[in-house]
Amino acid sequence: MASYYPHLQPLENNMRRTMATALGLAAVTWLTCAQADVSVLAVRLGSKDVVALAKFYDTAFGLKAIDKVGDPPTEIIMRYGATVAAAKAGTSPEFLVERREAGVTPDAMAHAIFHVSDLAATVAAAKSAGATVRGEIVSAPIGNITVKIATVIDPDGNVLELMELPKGVDHLPHP
Repeated sequence: MASYYPHLQPLENNMRRTMATALGLAAVTWLTCAQADVSVLAVRLGSKDVVALAKFYDTAFGLKAIDKVGDPPTEIIMRYGATVAAAKAGTSPEFLVERREAGVTPDAMAHAIFHVSDLAATVAAAKSAGATVRGEIVSAPIGNITVKIATVIDPDGNVLELMELPKGVDHLPHP
C-alpha cells in the first residue's frame, strides 16, 4: 500500500520495525516467565586463538579444560576444579572459549562476571596472565552491601567483571 505522503515512508518503515521488535521482545519475555528452574549453564567468549585464551583462563582464574571441539580446537569447554578430573565431575557453569571469526570484534557489553575472594590478588593474576585492567577498583553499593569491582580485558578483548563480596556473603542481595 503506497503512502499518501511518500516522504514519510522511511519513518513509517522504521516505526513498523520498532513495533515488530517490541512485540517480539514482549513475546520472548512472556515465554521466559513461563519457564521454571532456570540457572546459568555456560558463558561463551570469543577468541582468535582458543588454545591461548584457554591457557589464560586456567592461569588467571583456575578454569580447567574439560573438552574440546575440533582438531585443532575451534572451541574449548572449561569448568572450575582443582584438577581436570574434578572439573569434569563438577557442576559449576561452563566457560566456552570459541573461535571468533576474522573481522568480528568483541562486544564490550556482553561479558562474564567472576565472584572472587581476593580482588587485588585476582587482578594481579589476570594482569600476569596477559589481561589489561580498565579503570580502577571501585566500591559500589548493591542492596545493603558494598562490593569491590574491577574490570579487566582478556587477551582477546573480552570484558570481564571481577567482584569481591564482603566476608561471609556468597551472593548479591536482591531484596
